[in-house]
Amino acid sequence: MKSKFYAQNNSSLTEREIKHRDLAREICAEGIVLLENNGILPLTVNKLALYGAGARHTVFGGTGSGESNPRYNVNVEEGLKNANIDITSLKWLDEYDELFDRELSLYKKNLKKAMRKVPLMQQMDYAADNPFYLPAGRPVTKEDASEAVVAVYVLARQAGEGADRKDIPGDYYATDDEIEMMRSITQNYKDAILVLNVGAVIDLSFLDEIKFSAVVLLMQGGMESGNALADILTGKVNPSGRLADTWAYKYEDYPSSDTFSERNPEKHQEDYREGIFVGYRWFDKKNIKPRYKFGYGLSYTTFKTEADYCANRGTKISVNVRVTNTGDKAGKEVAMLYLSCPENKLIREKLSLVAFSKTMLLEPGKKDYFSLDFDLKYFAAFDNDNHQFILEKGEYIVYLNDTPLLVVELDEDAITEKTEPISLSDRKIDYIIHDKSVRNIPSDIRRVKIKASEINCIMHKYTIPEFDKSSEIDLIVSGLTYKDMSKLLVGRTYLGPFRHRVFGAIGYTTSKLFHKGVEAMPMADGPQGLNLTQISTKPKHNLFAMPTLPEALRDVHLISKLGSATEKNKDQELFYQYCTSWPSETVVAQTWSVYHARLLGSAVAKEMTEYGVVFWLAPALNIHRNPLCGRNFEYYSEDPVLTGIIASRVIRGVHEEYGCYPTIKHFAANNLETKRNVSSSNLDERTLREIYLRAFRIAVETAHPEAVMCSYNKLNGIYTALNYDLQTQILRNEWGFDGIVMTDWFATGHHESRDELCCKAGTDLIMPGLPHIPAKIMRAYKKGLISGDDIERSARRLIKLSIKSHINKLNR
Repeated sequence: MKSKFYAQNNSSLTEREIKHRDLAREICAEGIVLLENNGILPLTVNKLALYGAGARHTVFGGTGSGESNPRYNVNVEEGLKNANIDITSLKWLDEYDELFDRELSLYKKNLKKAMRKVPLMQQMDYAADNPFYLPAGRPVTKEDASEAVVAVYVLARQAGEGADRKDIPGDYYATDDEIEMMRSITQNYKDAILVLNVGAVIDLSFLDEIKFSAVVLLMQGGMESGNALADILTGKVNPSGRLADTWAYKYEDYPSSDTFSERNPEKHQEDYREGIFVGYRWFDKKNIKPRYKFGYGLSYTTFKTEADYCANRGTKISVNVRVTNTGDKAGKEVAMLYLSCPENKLIREKLSLVAFSKTMLLEPGKKDYFSLDFDLKYFAAFDNDNHQFILEKGEYIVYLNDTPLLVVELDEDAITEKTEPISLSDRKIDYIIHDKSVRNIPSDIRRVKIKASEINCIMHKYTIPEFDKSSEIDLIVSGLTYKDMSKLLVGRTYLGPFRHRVFGAIGYTTSKLFHKGVEAMPMADGPQGLNLTQISTKPKHNLFAMPTLPEALRDVHLISKLGSATEKNKDQELFYQYCTSWPSETVVAQTWSVYHARLLGSAVAKEMTEYGVVFWLAPALNIHRNPLCGRNFEYYSEDPVLTGIIASRVIRGVHEEYGCYPTIKHFAANNLETKRNVSSSNLDERTLREIYLRAFRIAVETAHPEAVMCSYNKLNGIYTALNYDLQTQILRNEWGFDGIVMTDWFATGHHESRDELCCKAGTDLIMPGLPHIPAKIMRAYKKGLISGDDIERSARRLIKLSIKSHINKLNR
């Protein structure tokens, strides 16, 4: 079997790269949030001092599946220089580089020594749990500050897959050295600007003492971070990003602060005691004032947002919005629609986001008009006792931002959807909110009435899903035995041979059935863009020579770094793959722009077709339950509606290219990293459905992704890959999903694994799979633990996607 290669055989910069680079810069700038500004921004000077770990060592993204490997990255210093800003602190930056190199070298030496005692399969998690903490650098002196009156300090943090962050100095908290550094800057410069180059929420209590003239949330903006930040600081772009999370005054303000991850006395049990009250829902309910609220962000101009008209057609609510730029600079504004629900039997949040929109770029005095729409029945609460979604009798208040607009009166309780009970653990969870809210319902706004009798109830049909059928699928299946199909249910990674070769692909479906008409499909991480190897050589004998993964990664890094043939590979053909590093998902959510989300998805799909990738293992839709989750940068928001809508637009963008498959993950209730393979997320059905499944449901029902990836964790004591209620009853029977479900990588490799039973639960593909698993599947079939239909059902789903994939179209 001869492999097909998709990579380029030259290193020239392509038009696609230039176009996507510019888009990455635009999206990053759209997602940067201006938190504080005393008028220093936009800058009016062309000379400033630059300090901090993130100045030259800018963090562009997290580690693990969220990494990316672009041709280049623009750090903060380079971005400012590109904007013709004169940097006066080069001496300090050079000294910092020397300090950074010494400490990183020592860290690597100690880590290498420690790793000798760590089993190979645990090394990634060990390294993640023992990260390199960036040094602060020496404090600034008067001599340093003699050439400029404005300074920028870039506070940097990085986290990633395999371990959660820690509530310690150097991570969630600033170190004493960092605080001393910031104090010295504000004391020696007339104006100082703080740039937060972080992946998630950190403690900002030092701002109560140290007064910066401006605070800018850059976060981790991908390859164009430096240029995008410069665009914001100089006023080339007016900041329009709005927070996708609540930033508390102190960590203890978050409801799960005392039990999350390593703070949990029960290491393998994570009880979601706050229930539906996550993020702003908690802060509103408990009347806790945050430092920066969800949806917050400043601009260089001002806006007036008004409702021209609001009306209903049954449960469908429509609000016509007019936004006027009342300032003196062009800019964009975000309008948000919230809902307040009555509380009778069920306790509800004070407000929940139901719709949003971002304006076009408005010149001073100009207006934008648009409609915000939602269906009230989609925001029904779930009644655990009766397994149904219900709109309770009472008054529903619609708010435009903070302004009440409309009261919808429902005459009686209305059941909107009936469901079957799902498996829950016997574990008792002591929920920490039991009180109803006090609501002040305005008497002078418009009221409309809805009759419960006119609201239709969805009744689901719970059945074993039917076979995917077509003449092409049937023809291929007719030539396969159950033994053949069992091979199709187990993927491959790293080792070949492969029909389709993608350098840096994290996995493939099997190539063993190519001769029977089933094309193998390559897969690539991740949420910040395709994480492929920049430069590689054609493997001999169609095998990727890889004695161990660390050795292979070291060789790949060497080739990529040199950018040319090394002594080791000088006689081999070089292949080039330069993919875009996009802003992290949280930055994308902070744009609040469905337009840019769709452009991002479309651009990723173009790179998929260019390099032969069929499954993009993204977007990731897990909720920011706690700011210390190690992968929050990989996820969008604390809010499921913002998450689901932005993700659905990314997916629709991917679908603009034929045969490219987004893979939404990690399904479901995957909200921590430490001990993720053994931890059980314990929560009631209402919390699961209203918060942790809602974004997935929005994405599935409105954008129809082809694949879902299971999470590592257990859900109420059952591993998600083996959870029939999750993968079949909810995902397929209730939401109508018709794609494939795959496991996360090696998720079934633990001691409790029953990977041979995955297909019975509705999990079709075991990734990356091990050579002995097909035999396990066949043994389970012969023992009657799974049926031939279980195997064939999953096989047909995979064959359907293989037939529809863009690589199959190319090879016809």
